[in-house]
Amino acid sequence: NIQGGINLKLTVLGNNGPFPSAGGACSGYLIRHNGINILVDCGNGVLANLQRFIRIEELDAIILTHLHSDHISDIHILKYAIQIKRKRGQMDKLLEVYAPQEPEEEYKRLDVKDAFILKPITADTVLKIGDIKLSFAQMKHPVLDFAISMEFKSMEFKSMEHNRKKFVFSGDTSWNEAIIDLAGGADLLMLDAGLLERDFTVGAAHLTAFQCGEIALKAGVKRLLLTHLWPEYEVGELLEEAHRSFRNAYAAQLLQDYE
Repeated sequence: NIQGGINLKLTVLGNNGPFPSAGGACSGYLIRHNGINILVDCGNGVLANLQRFIRIEELDAIILTHLHSDHISDIHILKYAIQIKRKRGQMDKLLEVYAPQEPEEEYKRLDVKDAFILKPITADTVLKIGDIKLSFAQMKHPVLDFAISMEFKSMEFKSMEHNRKKFVFSGDTSWNEAIIDLAGGADLLMLDAGLLERDFTVGAAHLTAFQCGEIALKAGVKRLLLTHLWPEYEVGELLEEAHRSFRNAYAAQLLQDYE
């Protein structure tokens, strides 16, 4: 039982956007490390999938990359669960929720006093949740959106030494240099691959799978995970685009764990 000896586990609770495939779910990712449970985004379908892995009471925090509905819709259902569980004595805490403050009306809707402790995210925000250090960078999207970097120590059992590991998630974004800087040297980079090159237009709000590969290459990451997938795309075509420049790329699979 070595402190910091467990890798961070990412579980994909939803990988579609901006709407789910049949039986699918939009953006949502469960992060588990040394007994801490963090939910990143809470799109439609995520709450049901979350409960396959942990109880709602076991959540420690929620981080919302931005306030579009396909990333937050289930949080408005989650509040009912927390409110009722607290009244019934099944849950004795409020859940910390971190989110951008724009659009203002959406941010205000998250300020539910008997369910959440709402805290703003800015580009300067640095959090420590359990053993995980979280930092943020503003992305390029129609609403205020932040990519997330999670750094933690992982034990390399062969050498019995601690190594610093890094996981980065873009949220939704189009091409920008900030994601390359934030992702530099990441062990795992998860990017918004909402488009294929054939559907790219100037001013598009999402990355193409090809651009994801280019970012991974420039950032010098070890592995790339494509997510926020348009539900009518063939996954093989997305991977073919990413592999043109970055071979170690995979598509995020629903309910799959990644370490």
